[in-house]
Amino acid sequence: MSRYHVLSLGLTLLLSPAICADDKARKEQELTQLTTKIEKLRKTIEVKESSKSSYTRQLRRIEKQIGDVSRQIRISDQAVKTKRKMLETLESNKTSIQKDIALHNQQLSQQLHAAYTLGQQERIKLFFSQQDPSNLQRNLTYYEYFSNFRLQQITASKQNFERLIQNQNKTIAAKSELEKVRSQQQQQKDNLRSDQSQRQKILAQLESQLKQQGTHLSQLEDDAKELKSLIESLSAILAENNDAPRSTEKFITLQGKLSWPVKGDVKKLFGLTKPPSNLLWQGVVIHATQGNNVRAVSHGRIAFADWLRGMGNLIIIDHGNGYLSLYGHNESLFKAAGEWVEAGDIIGSIGNSGGQSEPGLYFEIRAKGKPQNPANWCKTSNWFSSI
Repeated sequence: MSRYHVLSLGLTLLLSPAICADDKARKEQELTQLTTKIEKLRKTIEVKESSKSSYTRQLRRIEKQIGDVSRQIRISDQAVKTKRKMLETLESNKTSIQKDIALHNQQLSQQLHAAYTLGQQERIKLFFSQQDPSNLQRNLTYYEYFSNFRLQQITASKQNFERLIQNQNKTIAAKSELEKVRSQQQQQKDNLRSDQSQRQKILAQLESQLKQQGTHLSQLEDDAKELKSLIESLSAILAENNDAPRSTEKFITLQGKLSWPVKGDVKKLFGLTKPPSNLLWQGVVIHATQGNNVRAVSHGRIAFADWLRGMGNLIIIDHGNGYLSLYGHNESLFKAAGEWVEAGDIIGSIGNSGGQSEPGLYFEIRAKGKPQNPANWCKTSNWFSSI
């Protein structure tokens, strides 16, 4: 290797940490700029939504609130499972400690019985037993072993009793914490029932207003425009961002290989007319159980996670190169704009937000803003786990 190449290699090695640091700082700055623009867009949409009818504003508020409470209940469920597992472990430890105590007590009892049989001054008896000196020494050594073993048993028993007391204290604390979590969870469930009841009233009032004003058609058209505007705005923001997706696998290569985002009954509505308008369905609806997990179909970054009229709690994932996947009508959203996700990551839960009467997921795939038939992208009968 020439001196020139050696010097070049040396300079590269010296400059590499600085280059990596600069690259990291640049990417962090780009991410900050991206999330700032998306947040600005989200607030703009929120202001527009607030200018709609009072029923729409109420629906937005209550459905977002239901999503928050449902997410809290999910967290509480996990906390209850953790506390129960802890109690099971403590109970198992208690049984193990009690067995150790019983064993040591038995061994100590045998030692005490032997000591009582020999008398209280067993060591002096050995000295005056007129035994052969070699036997005497051996017996004294055995005696020393027995005495040490007895002391060890006493120490072990004491330690086990201390472990048992600690275990009991932890058990009491864990039971108290479990009761506290259960109490919080019950309050959360009561709040959820109240919110859901309020939501039904708002929906009934909104439906009555639409019938009186004959504005069903115009609302559908407005909802379609809102979604189109959002996607166009997001596409423009994402196009300005130079940070390429972290996965080397391009989304286009996954056509026909994707899993459906949730297990359920897929209503292949894509391309059909959406009554009472002449609008066409641009995605599919997957009927599934309320609360089941919704999963990302592929690697990407969350571009939008908020409530949108007609879509309810909506998540949009940017898969790079102009490809987006949309997940609407969620009950709760578990990801925020700017977060990276992998295929199969849980991003939301099945719900009926957006004014729907039945739980399900609205799912779209778009390429440079143009709707794609999800059935051409997702494998037949290929599902992500719903739990």
